[in-house]
Amino acid sequence: MGVSHGCSRVGELKFRVFDRALHPDWFATRAFRRVAREDWVADIRAVDGGHSIIWRSGAIQLTEWLANAESLLPEHGQRFDAPVHRERSTRLQPGGGVDYQTCFEVERLDREVFAHLAEELRLDNAKGDVVHQFPTTNRLSASPMTRIHIDPHVRGLSVHTFHTFPDELSIVRTQSLFEVQTALPSRSH
Repeated sequence: MGVSHGCSRVGELKFRVFDRALHPDWFATRAFRRVAREDWVADIRAVDGGHSIIWRSGAIQLTEWLANAESLLPEHGQRFDAPVHRERSTRLQPGGGVDYQTCFEVERLDREVFAHLAEELRLDNAKGDVVHQFPTTNRLSASPMTRIHIDPHVRGLSVHTFHTFPDELSIVRTQSLFEVQTALPSRSH
């Protein structure tokens, strides 16, 4: 299971992508939302230390996971694994007309700019966002927070995440696109 977000440090984070769904018991879920369209469904979670997105389209399943590197996850089906200490991007095409693209970065800020951006994230009332504020590790600083902005489309899903780390004056940002490139046959019910 993940380590508490308040105890995680940016240098301890890993970004992983699997070509299969991971069971939700692997995550300490703090907030959840399911989004579905005709050709795909996604389960989006704010979890201890980060987020997970399980996206399915037909037989294709992908799991995007950002959390503490010490979290024990199965290695079977892992397609991408990278520490979160610099900007990075990747693109996967797992087959079946599905395209997945992602990028992530760590932004280290001075105290005033961090406080301003963290307050903007806290006050943003975007409908449909998945948001969780974690307990603070220092009563004099802001609480760590995860905000996941979800932008569903007919052919796919765009997700922007923001994870604040007040003790390090850092924000980890990710941007991901899950997309069906070809029309899938309609499912009969």
